[in-house]
Amino acid sequence: MNFEYYNPKSMEELLNVLDNLRNYYFLAGGTDIVVKMKDKIVSPQNIVDLNDVQELKGISSEEDHLNIGPLATHTEIEESDLVKKYAYVLAEAAAQVGSPQIRNIGTVGGNIGNASPAADTVPALLVLDTTVQIESKNHKEEKNLLDIFKGPGKTFLTEGQVITKLKVRSIKEGEGAAFVKMGKRKALAISVINCAVWLRVDKDEIVEVRIAFGSVAPTPIRLLEVEKWLKGQKAEDDVFKQAAQMAQDAIKPIDDIRSTAEYRSTTAASLVYQGLKTALQRAREEVGNE
Repeated sequence: MNFEYYNPKSMEELLNVLDNLRNYYFLAGGTDIVVKMKDKIVSPQNIVDLNDVQELKGISSEEDHLNIGPLATHTEIEESDLVKKYAYVLAEAAAQVGSPQIRNIGTVGGNIGNASPAADTVPALLVLDTTVQIESKNHKEEKNLLDIFKGPGKTFLTEGQVITKLKVRSIKEGEGAAFVKMGKRKALAISVINCAVWLRVDKDEIVEVRIAFGSVAPTPIRLLEVEKWLKGQKAEDDVFKQAAQMAQDAIKPIDDIRSTAEYRSTTAASLVYQGLKTALQRAREEVGNE
């Protein structure tokens, strides 16, 4: 297999390379592209190695959000004190990605860029209202993560563009979140279905809520209608059960080699109920700790 290899050492060099290149693939952790090349699923003309671009790395805190570089590995996210304190649901999701070897080299940017409907970190990022910074040589913009995905394996990023930063909203007092996943095995499993929940409560009322799913649609999704219904409701068991049923009715999963649509629909209700209960418990713990 013949291809041109590019190894930029800075953001400026990277953007210059991308500005003059077509038909390329990024190399970050390599957990996806290397396998696809080996299996002859893709035959790129150009490979752009991102690993020496230091501006794409690191995790830092700023006001009400975390800045996470797209080259942050799942292990770095899982073990980050900042993530565990301000965005623990993301740490929980990262801890469920593949094997320790995959987590050590796989990146959060790769999880987004591969646009797999089953990506574990994406639902957690969605409920934390994550925005992504996208850059090209002559342009920089921010987009909500939900607006990035076009379909299985496809994003709306165009040639010349690269994700340079994730802005992940911090979890505050009175807020709680949870990540729940169902796979075929306890470890190393690609998600049959996964779900993340975030909510904010005031006394016993749900003020705001976000629910995201993976593996139930061509792209990761938010359950916007269920979220809308939950706002203003009592934070109690009966309400959570109704929301769980609404979630089951709202999704339109398919049959594939990992599971059936019927199983995913049934499991969705259980995951939403479990996620809401856990998120509420954590929100109340946060208030109690103040």
